[in-house]
Amino acid sequence: MSLFVEKYLQSLTASSLQDDALHGQTEALAAAALADMNGGSSDVFGSLLARAKYADGVPRKTFESGNANLAVLLRAWIKVVTQKGKDRAWIKIKHEWDVAAAHGIYKKIALVSLAHWLGGECTACNGTRIAAGRACTHCAATPGREPIQGGQLERERIADMVAELEGLHQAHGARAGAKMRKVAPEMLRAA
Repeated sequence: MSLFVEKYLQSLTASSLQDDALHGQTEALAAAALADMNGGSSDVFGSLLARAKYADGVPRKTFESGNANLAVLLRAWIKVVTQKGKDRAWIKIKHEWDVAAAHGIYKKIALVSLAHWLGGECTACNGTRIAAGRACTHCAATPGREPIQGGQLERERIADMVAELEGLHQAHGARAGAKMRKVAPEMLRAA
């Protein structure tokens, strides 16, 4: 887990949102917001991924948790996957009815890839890669992760979209971590 994610989780459970020389709990929240201000929809999408993955499990913070983050993320992700599917010509559209079928497939790939990214730990070993004192054979091909179900083509598309999600999340974490490194020294000089 990155330093940014650790600080982000700490800030979500902070009892005080004061941000002065004595209190720095909101530093990660500020860094996440500043990382969003770089411009472009993928920047905001990275922040939405972080909120859905980490904030929705914090029961005390109703302003940050709940199904609203996941619903917004899912709608946005379906649009992204649909556009990627069209751009990459995943499905050849020859007839009018192919359009509806293509959108159904894009939506399924979006749903499964987001679900897998948010919580796709192996059910046999719970992501530890060890089951019953031995290497887990259930997730051998995808260590610690639940194998993706479906046909070969579908599995490839879902795995590709899971990788896209992870890339967006990592990029957002890197931008936010860089903002934290810039903001923290300034806060220390002010104190």
